[in-house]
Amino acid sequence: MRYLLLVLFPMLLCGPGCAGSPEVVVTVENPADFPRPTETIAVSWQSIQAGNPALTPGTVSVWDADREIPSQIVDLNADGVPEEILFQTGFAAKEQKSFRVRAQTSRTEFPPKVDARFVLPREDLAWENDRVAFRMYGPAMAADVRNGIDVWTKRVRSLIVQKWYKESEGAPPGKDTYHVDRGEGADFFSVGKTLGAGGCGLWKENVLHQPGVFTSYQIAQNGPVRTQFKLVYDNGQINGVPFHAEQTVTLDAGEHFNRIDVVYTGAGDSLLVAAGLVKRKNAAMTGNADLGWLALWGPVNDDPVNEFLGTGIVMPGAAQSATAEDSLHYLLLGPSTAGAPLTYYAGAGWTRSGDFAGVQDWEAALTALASRLHHPLKIAVSAAN
Repeated sequence: MRYLLLVLFPMLLCGPGCAGSPEVVVTVENPADFPRPTETIAVSWQSIQAGNPALTPGTVSVWDADREIPSQIVDLNADGVPEEILFQTGFAAKEQKSFRVRAQTSRTEFPPKVDARFVLPREDLAWENDRVAFRMYGPAMAADVRNGIDVWTKRVRSLIVQKWYKESEGAPPGKDTYHVDRGEGADFFSVGKTLGAGGCGLWKENVLHQPGVFTSYQIAQNGPVRTQFKLVYDNGQINGVPFHAEQTVTLDAGEHFNRIDVVYTGAGDSLLVAAGLVKRKNAAMTGNADLGWLALWGPVNDDPVNEFLGTGIVMPGAAQSATAEDSLHYLLLGPSTAGAPLTYYAGAGWTRSGDFAGVQDWEAALTALASRLHHPLKIAVSAAN
């Protein structure tokens, strides 16, 4: 999400309970006339330290009234100096909330609600949160797949990826046990060489060009609030000319949509990125051009007990995007420039998760995400009075 950040520092005073160390107040406002059940608040570490230079990554905590809430320190280059601190909250329409950032003896360890991991021997990059799970395939699967996003549907709020892989060890080829719902959900989704649930490629002369499977990866963050990783693709070609792709995927707790930032080089200066949803049997496509989203909704598979699955893409800047279609996909197109990131969101929702009763709920989730992107939160940081 995008945020407006104001930093205000009057004379530093020690608030109640801060044991001689000044607290920093983070005030967050929802300017929109709709509720936001889950939002991740990202506050620059520089602004936090400006309010209290004594705060360190090992002692900082975030408080909502008298309750400490999970927070995450973001140090992407591992130099010991964070870039941000993250925490989550929800808002009613037009609601404003204040949070106190203070020092304590040591950081509280909260159970993670997100996870990303590289899985051997398959060389998958699999990730999840408390709502849904995904994976992409690596070099070991290059003969059978490309850069599509697989969906693992969940009926539980716990993290299941590691457990499901472990339980499937020793299964015959093609008979992985996580394809059967044993009470927690399953991998019902079929990707093959498609884009799956929101992968992307380049669109040129009405042809989709995918970059193959990823050649390297880096997990940059891994909870408790957010997981983020980067995939590098070196095997893409357009008419024999190679191109390079780097894709950063971010998933927060409580969300059904990944943020995807993709950068292409080697295919010319002006590019058209195509984010796609694989066509599924008996699944219907809908979209909203004004809000920039595209969705599919239909049965999970031929067994009615598995109910319905929605997949979807939101591309900010809808006025500049268009739709397209090929034999395998519905596509949302966005113009980009070589070396510059294009950002979009892609995800999935299942009726048996308890989050969606039907297609109206899924379309409402896409509309809500697009609306949140168009109405960024307002964040102000100040010293406690």
